[in-house]
Amino acid sequence: MHISLKKVNYDQLDKLLNISGLQKTKNEYTTEEAHRKFMKLYPKIFIERKPILPGIPTKRTKGVHNCEFENINEFGEDSHNITLYLNKIKIPQAVHFGSPVYKEKMIILSKILKKIPVLRSPEEHETVYRTLKLIPDINSQLSDEELRELMTCIVREYWVKGSTVDGSQGFYAILRGSARPQTKYYKKLLGRNFVSSSFLLCPRNAAMISYSSSQTLLGVGSCFGTLIPLPTRLQLDALTIITEENCDILKIASTEYLRVKEELAKREKLAKEELIRGSPFYQNWPLVFIFQLTAHLKWKKFLKGHVLTKVGEISKYVGFIKSGYCNAFRTIPALVKLPLGKMTKQMKQVLIGKLHPKQSFGEVSILFQIPSTYTLKAATPVELGLIEASDISDLDPDIRMLLLQTVKPSFENITKDNLKFDYIKKKIEAEWKNTKDMAVNDVLLHSGIIPGFGKWVHEHVRFEKCEKEHGGGLNVAAYKKQQNM
Repeated sequence: MHISLKKVNYDQLDKLLNISGLQKTKNEYTTEEAHRKFMKLYPKIFIERKPILPGIPTKRTKGVHNCEFENINEFGEDSHNITLYLNKIKIPQAVHFGSPVYKEKMIILSKILKKIPVLRSPEEHETVYRTLKLIPDINSQLSDEELRELMTCIVREYWVKGSTVDGSQGFYAILRGSARPQTKYYKKLLGRNFVSSSFLLCPRNAAMISYSSSQTLLGVGSCFGTLIPLPTRLQLDALTIITEENCDILKIASTEYLRVKEELAKREKLAKEELIRGSPFYQNWPLVFIFQLTAHLKWKKFLKGHVLTKVGEISKYVGFIKSGYCNAFRTIPALVKLPLGKMTKQMKQVLIGKLHPKQSFGEVSILFQIPSTYTLKAATPVELGLIEASDISDLDPDIRMLLLQTVKPSFENITKDNLKFDYIKKKIEAEWKNTKDMAVNDVLLHSGIIPGFGKWVHEHVRFEKCEKEHGGGLNVAAYKKQQNM
């Protein structure tokens, strides 16, 4: 029993003991007035400790734990999985643009890029990839797949002080030294307008800071040039810089970027075609119709437990499972036994089946505009190829007719009677297993047997491979005896 010890206020205790009229050897009874004073003073003789409430932490603006939680979820949606945020806190962003550590990493990258790509080790290629992720203008434009492909063909160029570098045919990052824009525009990012030399984009806080052209200075980590080659008429008027000192400059050639982009697009298209053709409903489809479906298919990842479709609702998309698997449930009324032995009727979810990679769902619900007959949940983290319901509605009439002829509703052969029978069967098996476990535990308890402790610890005996094959050799007792000798 836990006894809480309280501190005593002795001044109040003295006042309590000196109350006149209390019962003593001379006073047989306590007066009513003395009793009231006693009850009023008694609580005050104990010093109450003020409870320490959890404080609300103030927002940190500086320091290694100033983590940014934007875009933390790789699955493209808001997540309630706290592990993702805890991992973000445990790995603080210690490398900031312009910091000494950042400049040191740029120097290491420059040393690696002195080697031609074919002479770099796999570890050096990985270092190149990780360092490229630290350069804001490169990381914001290129995906992980593109960086993985480009890291093996990136080169380093050395330019002496006063050299003019044309950035119209590649994207450059300064690894050592500094430079100034020579033309009005010195950089063009993908999907954006030209960046003027009178403005510098601060990569750390994405704030535009105005400078005059003479003050614009590109330092370590700053970028210029373009990944998409400029037309010939613009090459002489834009994206040119002049070096202020001897510079090491990283170069991503525009031709290499376009080649990688084209190869990745071909791989993605092939992966989409294989995913759709792998589904049983689409194996005999003509390639012309498959191509029209792949044009609308998009990749998306979902966490374990995410509800993909709900019973009673029309599906919002057609899903093709690329990886992972999903569980399908239906809801049935069932009798549930309460603790006091009473029975009550509740709605229970029953597992009716699973959908595995290369299987699809949602076609029937969208085409016929009927609610789904089951709830589909991700049993593992899954990656899907999705075609939105609006894209299905905009398909050619021939494709829609072919869909109506080939697709079939999932789990259509499962009736309510089958579900009730399966539910009762599983409940009986669970109750029987619970009864057996309780009986075994009672026998062990009354026999004084505690598995895993004392003499009830059993060691696993390993036999040689030859003894297993011939079924002979030492028995367990002989093996233990031999080990003790």
